[in-house]
Amino acid sequence: MRIVPLDPALHDRGTFTCGNTRADAFLKTTAAQAARYLKSATFVLLRTDAEQTIVGFYTLAQHGYRDGELDDETARVLKVQGLEQIPMILLGQLGVASDFQGRGFGGFLLKDALTRSVSIAQEIGAVAVVTDPYDDPARDFYAKYGFGILHEGPFRRMMLPMRTLARAMAGKHRHDRDVREVTPLRPEKHPL
Repeated sequence: MRIVPLDPALHDRGTFTCGNTRADAFLKTTAAQAARYLKSATFVLLRTDAEQTIVGFYTLAQHGYRDGELDDETARVLKVQGLEQIPMILLGQLGVASDFQGRGFGGFLLKDALTRSVSIAQEIGAVAVVTDPYDDPARDFYAKYGFGILHEGPFRRMMLPMRTLARAMAGKHRHDRDVREVTPLRPEKHPL
């Protein structure tokens, strides 16, 4: 298995189904166009024996809040009080094909997305990864990986501070080095 950027000419999006019609529709009809216009980037988990078969995918996009849109406690935790623009990364979609669910691929994809997000944040800056889980099982999945509720209305949004994520990665892989020096793991180079 390996994770690569979506290539609509090579990867079979038409047969993918994860059980969430919104995620399925995004991959089939929107992901390639969004990547082409640099609105977001979609990464796919592929079988090594059938490289056109998509096992799962996730999408990352630039996101931000304006000063005053975050509650005071969140702004304090993120140390962004007084910033006009607060940079974040949106984990917009994550799905695992129905035939491959229950085997840990969701966690594998999320870890790759978070590793990639730390790498992006180290290059251009971002204070958190945010996501919008579509139901309670999705919320529970993200909570298991450290995401907390940012707000419940008008839609549910969860957040994982980048500093927390970077520290966890640094502590796990380089106990004595500065977070900026950490070389993020590249799951696509490591077999499952």
